Amino acid sequence: MTPKRGIRSLSGMEAGTARANRWRHRFLSHTSRAVYGTIVATAVIAGTNVAITDWDSGEFLATLIVTLVVLWFAEIYSEVLGDRGSGSLWRRIRRAAGEHGPVLEPVVPLGIPLLLGTVGVIDEATAVLLTLVVAVLALATWGGIAARQRGASGLMTTGAAVTSALLGVIIIILKTFH
Repeated sequence: MTPKRGIRSLSGMEAGTARANRWRHRFLSHTSRAVYGTIVATAVIAGTNVAITDWDSGEFLATLIVTLVVLWFAEIYSEVLGDRGSGSLWRRIRRAAGEHGPVLEPVVPLGIPLLLGTVGVIDEATAVLLTLVVAVLALATWGGIAARQRGASGLMTTGAAVTSALLGVIIIILKTFH
């Protein structure tokens, strides 16, 4: 069967490469959005911990979830508002929601210590401190993954991981000693 006029046929190798490139683009975009969500979540938890000393872990968890959901909606809104692409409004909203979904991912790793504090497995102060430690570790992990996926050497990957972690530490210090 010959391809239709104007349509380029891809060999098996070219099609595989095209799929790998699409996956790589999606994953790298995913990584940057997860880093962004983690940075925002870190700032919210660190800032709230300093400003409101009598909150329990459940209130921190609720604040974390609400903040990231509002951030996600804002990302979707701004994407759709600036998108003059084709397709129905609902289709553009669904596409933007999928693309910006990784902003919500920090709820899971950062929420676990807060949930443990809420149910009484660990005390409140430990839950908040552990959440901030997890945030720094998550930033280091995402930074290292992003660098490695971009083909960085081992040293550059380590540098990216350390830089990402330091960004979290700086946010925590600035929020704590403001």
